[in-house]
Amino acid sequence: IITPKLGLRPEPFAEAAYQFWLGGDFIKNDEPQGNQVFCPAKKVYPLVYDAMKRAMDETGEAKLFSANITADDHAEMLARGEFILEAFGADADKVAFLVDGYVGGPGMVTTARRYFPGQYLHYHRAGHGAVTSPSSKRGYTAYVLAKMSRLQGASGIHVGTMGYGKMEGDKDDRAIAYIIERDEYQGPAYNQKWYGMKPTTPIISGGMNALRLPGFFENLGHGNVINTAGGGSYGHIDSPAAGATSLRQAYECWKAGADPIEWAKEHQEFARAFESFPLDADTIFPGWREKLGVHK
Repeated sequence: IITPKLGLRPEPFAEAAYQFWLGGDFIKNDEPQGNQVFCPAKKVYPLVYDAMKRAMDETGEAKLFSANITADDHAEMLARGEFILEAFGADADKVAFLVDGYVGGPGMVTTARRYFPGQYLHYHRAGHGAVTSPSSKRGYTAYVLAKMSRLQGASGIHVGTMGYGKMEGDKDDRAIAYIIERDEYQGPAYNQKWYGMKPTTPIISGGMNALRLPGFFENLGHGNVINTAGGGSYGHIDSPAAGATSLRQAYECWKAGADPIEWAKEHQEFARAFESFPLDADTIFPGWREKLGVHK
């Protein structure tokens, strides 16, 4: 996630993308980014593509960008999508389209899906808490919202952080990820069969960093997600690229079944995440300073 989400003009926005891509692979616009007066789409997206090409040349890796095409009407949304595909040219297959599905509504999601059948459709659920929050007097759950997103053709949807990030949620919210990625799942009310309908990727974001990820993956049971961590990358003490690398290392730590403290001793970027996010480190790994030889 490009951070800060508001205020960046085209040149610093593209530079922020480039700095992250040196260590990571997937960058997304956030829900309010798209075509802002201080960062117009026609100026920023060609610069982002130039940043993508430079990062791909330097790292030898493919890079991905999720562009927010949400607009105040469907025709404008489609026009933005067409412009972005033209701007990215031969690398248009490395672009996803982000739609604020709760704000824009189901019709905006299905319109984008039908008009751009070959693009990854990224459903951002900003605003959904008005009806899905347990404190809401009426509405439906985030589990139901996720099911609807799959029916509408979303390639991926945000599923929260299951109590490991800053968003409202708890460990049992992993059911939200399971219902959209599996062909059959026993939900809280009944058994859901999808009969071969394309799965939807769980996307996690909201206060995540390298220190929180091992526990998150342990609870979920797999790493087949898109992890978007703005603060977890740009808040790293060394650089956005180091922050992105620390996220990769956190996943590898969980995958290897390693102790995070011991893992940090051999993985510099992950180790520096402890110093980057000391409050999280104190909470999750008490005594980490002594174990890693870091002092206040």
